[in-house]
Amino acid sequence: MNTHITAKVVCTSKTLYSHQTTVKFTPDYADGRNKEWAAATPTLDFTLGLRPDVAERFELSAAYLVTFEKEDTH
Repeated sequence: MNTHITAKVVCTSKTLYSHQTTVKFTPDYADGRNKEWAAATPTLDFTLGLRPDVAERFELSAAYLVTFEKEDTH
């Protein structure tokens, strides 16, 4: 059984606050990649609160892969 789900997302916004940058992502609909996990149009709300120097690593409009994998803690 497949124990992980990979979603293709796009960086849609970066907002700088005093000591944090909020980086938001939405699903990438372009190539059908998200059909693996989505029943219809993929829905995903993914926001990271990062240090500004880390947020610089994410480019607006660039695509990224996010993998969700269950951690076996037992």
